Amino acid sequence: MSTPILEKIRGFMFNPSLAFRKVKDEEAGETIKYLMVLAIFYAIMSTLLTVINIFIHPFLGISPMEPAPAEPLLIISWIFVILVITLIIAVFFGLWLHLFVFLLGGRKGVWQTEKSVFYNLTPTLLLGWIPVIGPLVGGVWSVIIGVIGVKELQDLSDTKAALAVVLAIVIAAILAVLILGAMLLAVVSSLSMTV
Repeated sequence: MSTPILEKIRGFMFNPSLAFRKVKDEEAGETIKYLMVLAIFYAIMSTLLTVINIFIHPFLGISPMEPAPAEPLLIISWIFVILVITLIIAVFFGLWLHLFVFLLGGRKGVWQTEKSVFYNLTPTLLLGWIPVIGPLVGGVWSVIIGVIGVKELQDLSDTKAALAVVLAIVIAAILAVLILGAMLLAVVSSLSMTV
């Protein structure tokens, strides 16, 4: 029998160890349904902020601008794009994290790691659309829940679970910076050669 989504959200937000134990043997469809509901919520809320043109400046705080007329097709497109990108990132990060989980002794299978990622995104998807504090609070909370999820679903020690999650995040961030830096360097080089 499946657990209602609101009950799962409460569990992952406030008692993740117990929540992960409850979903350890859960069917894939239930996990994916949960992720889809939260990802759709996140996509709608993120798009809503874009549509009403709320711009954030880290030194000035929140400054709402006048709402611009929004095309319904554009709104639906943005929701769809955010949803697809969110799901792709969740799946690929789960695969990436599993590499480190496996290297540190996690042998319960890639699906358990994916399940951990899908559920640890709960705070990010619930709060991440809120300007300034949402991504920070939701992100940090998701990392903490991610460590708990890897520990519970892969039967790793606290240290190994934390190391797997931290290594996956840090190495992914370093690779992203290197790739973006190389792309920026390529653009700057091509611009300087045309001048």
